[in-house]
Amino acid sequence: MIAHTPTLFACVALVATIMAFCLILVGQFNQRDGLLTIGFGLLAHALAYIGYTLYGHAPLWLTYGAANTLLAVALAFYGASVFRIVELRVRWWRIFAPAALMLVLMVSLIGTLEPRMLAATLVLMVQCALIIYWTCRYVPAQGRARMLLIIGSSISLIGLGMRVIAIISGGAAEMRYDVSNLKQTISVSIGTFTAMMISLGLVLLAKERSESLFQRLALRDVLTGILNRRAVLEQFSKELERARRDASYLAVAMVDIDHFKQINDVHGHLAGDEVICHCVNQLTQRIRESDSIGRYGGEEFLVLLPRTSPENAVAVLDQLRRAVAESPARFGEASIPLRISIGVCCVVPNEDDTTASLLARADAALYEAKGLGRNTLCLAPPQVHRENTAPVTSLGTERECR
Repeated sequence: MIAHTPTLFACVALVATIMAFCLILVGQFNQRDGLLTIGFGLLAHALAYIGYTLYGHAPLWLTYGAANTLLAVALAFYGASVFRIVELRVRWWRIFAPAALMLVLMVSLIGTLEPRMLAATLVLMVQCALIIYWTCRYVPAQGRARMLLIIGSSISLIGLGMRVIAIISGGAAEMRYDVSNLKQTISVSIGTFTAMMISLGLVLLAKERSESLFQRLALRDVLTGILNRRAVLEQFSKELERARRDASYLAVAMVDIDHFKQINDVHGHLAGDEVICHCVNQLTQRIRESDSIGRYGGEEFLVLLPRTSPENAVAVLDQLRRAVAESPARFGEASIPLRISIGVCCVVPNEDDTTASLLARADAALYEAKGLGRNTLCLAPPQVHRENTAPVTSLGTERECR
C-alpha cells in the first residue's frame, strides 16, 4: 500500500511532539536521568518532520536544510542521552559535531538535488552507527534497552541505506519529501520505527539504570560500599552450594576490628567510620576477584574464599592481618593504629553443613582469637561427622592460631 508521504510525516511529528512534551515535563524533576535530553531529542525530531511535511509549500532552506539539521540534532540528543543515563561524561562538542556538519553541508548544497540528499543521508547514517557503537560499548549487555537501541538504529541504517542506493541509481527525484510511492512509504515507515524504538529504548535504559542503582543501594553497605549483611549472606549461600556441588573447599572468615569501642571513645565516631573504611580498603585490595567480603555488622566483616584450602586460607588471611596492623588509619592529623582478629572455618561442605553452622564455627574461632589477646588468627578444627552411629576418628582437631 502506498501512503501519502506528507501525512506520514505529520503523524510521526504528532506522536513525537506528544512524547517530547511528556518527557520534558517529567525530566525537569531529575535532570540526571537522561529523560530531559530524550525529550529534547524527540522535540527536534518532531520539528524536523514538521519541516518535511511542509516540503514544496515553504522555502527549501526550511523544509530541507533546517529539517535535516534538526533531525541530526535529534540523533545527537539521543546519543547524549546514552551517556547521561549511564552516568558518563557527555562530550557535547563531539556528539553534536555531525549536526554542525549537517548545517554546513545544507547551507553549501541547498541549491543541488543529489549532492544535498546524499550528504544529508550519509551524515544521518554516521550518527545511527555512532549510537549503535556507544550502546554496544557502554550499555550493559543484559538489559532489554540495549536490544531496542541497537535494533532501532540498525533499522534506521537500513532505511537510510535504501535512500543512498536510490539516489546513486538515479532515483533522487522519487525520494523527494512531497512524492508518494512505495519506496517513500517504506523509507518513512522505517523512520517512524526508528524514532519510536530509539526513544523507548532510551526510556527503558533510564528505568533499568534506576532499578540497578536501587538494587545496588539495597545490597551495599552505605559507609564502605561493600556487600551488606543481607547480600553477603546470599553470596555465602551460593558459594556453599557451589562448593558442595563441586566438592571443593570453602573458607569462611569472621574479621573483627580490635578495641573498636575504645577508638570511638578516644577519637569520635567519625574517626571510627574512617577506621572501618580504611580496614575495608586494606582487605579488598588483597583478596581475589572470586572472593567476597561484606559488612556483617558494626566493625565485623565476613570474608568468603572459595576453592581455598585451610593452609592457603590461613596464609592469605594472616597476611591480611599483618597488612592491617602495619597500616594505621588517618583521621585529620591523627594516626590511628588498628588491629584485627580473625576466625576461620574451612571445609569441603557436605549435606550437614549450613551457613549457620559454618558461621558459628568461624565465630567460635574468632572468639578464641579474641581470648588469646587479639591481633590473632584462629582456624576452627575440622568437624567430626558420624554416620550410622559408628564412631569416626578425626585427626588434627586442634585449633591453629597465629
